Amino acid sequence: AGKSTVSAMLARLLGCEAVDADKIAAEIWTFNDVKSSAVSRWGSGILDANGNVIKSEIAKHVFADPEENRFVNSLIHPSVMNQLHQLAVSHNGSNIVIEIPLLPETGRPFWVDRAVYVTAKFESRAERCRRSRGWSFDELRRRENLLLPQSQRISICDFIIRNESSLSDLEGQAVKFLQENFC
Repeated sequence: AGKSTVSAMLARLLGCEAVDADKIAAEIWTFNDVKSSAVSRWGSGILDANGNVIKSEIAKHVFADPEENRFVNSLIHPSVMNQLHQLAVSHNGSNIVIEIPLLPETGRPFWVDRAVYVTAKFESRAERCRRSRGWSFDELRRRENLLLPQSQRISICDFIIRNESSLSDLEGQAVKFLQENFC
């Protein structure tokens, strides 16, 4: 929908750091205990010749079965959220923009002051994912089916940005959010 673009805009406008929870999750997949747990569950076929996790192999399990999705969320998300919490605390009240794609699913922690939900029509999201990730419409739908319904995702947020127009419109919505919340 444009979460990364909006995160980068907000960080630039605020003059602060932007952090992507997915990058922290990718780092956690390198931990031996995490790889061990995943191999115990799905076998060594999820690792490449160097012993690194193959994201596409993990995705085959995680996005095919709600139980496997819950397993991975319980394996990865506590460490991600802990690291993000430590990062937020280390900023001592100064601004930081943190992109947490699964915030509604993990629960909004006390240290998240404001949450922005970035949305776009399915067709727009699907086209962006096709171009940037090579996903088909069916792949996006399969992944999104494991998320909370949009109404629940929106309910934990303070502001909604609809990404259906130009970058300048998107930035205008980001500025409006900042004006309403930081001025």
